[in-house]
Amino acid sequence: MPSNAVFVPPCVDDMNELLSDLERFIHNDEQQVPHLIKIALIHYQFETIHPFQDGNGRIGRLIIPLYLLDKGILGKPCFYISDYFERNRTEYYDALQNVRVKSDLNNWIGFFLRAVITTAKSAKFKFKNAVQLVDEYEERMLTFSGRPDNNRSVLKEFFNSPILTGKQLQDRLPLTQPTIDKVIRGMLEEKMLEEITGYGRNRIFALMKYLRVFADNHMEDL
Repeated sequence: MPSNAVFVPPCVDDMNELLSDLERFIHNDEQQVPHLIKIALIHYQFETIHPFQDGNGRIGRLIIPLYLLDKGILGKPCFYISDYFERNRTEYYDALQNVRVKSDLNNWIGFFLRAVITTAKSAKFKFKNAVQLVDEYEERMLTFSGRPDNNRSVLKEFFNSPILTGKQLQDRLPLTQPTIDKVIRGMLEEKMLEEITGYGRNRIFALMKYLRVFADNHMEDL
């Protein structure tokens, strides 16, 4: 056991009992605890039990949207709170540690709720921009030559998987390679797609503007 460690998890002998207790708390619906407060406590407790040699942080963060999905608070697993934790890493770890050493739950819950609010606003902002971009691209596809349903099929596949090769599109769609190539050329000319390899063969195409919508943390319009 390192003598200079900031945090030392519970010993392995206690782990099964602690995890069982956490599981009972998660599934105990008789306690009148608001769901956001409860998942804040669950996340803290899981991170403190620290049951795995590696990956505790990832699993602990994954529990958050899974719990919210299970309780009907989320309709889809689109709640990326990890970004807030990463951008506020020092405050995140300090808040967890202060519960352990000072029993300061209020500060941890306050931090967690701020993370929830910021993440929810970010998701709203990003999905609003994504919907606007989908509408814009679908309208622009109407100006393309060829059958509109073929054009829409290729566009829809890029929205499902924003980085694709022509071969992958052919495997996924009931369209000929010349038809797919024609649609891709049109999307490249309209700067809807970007070719990201620079090669003449085995090219990879990306719906970059769509990807950037979800990478953007700018929220001034909210």
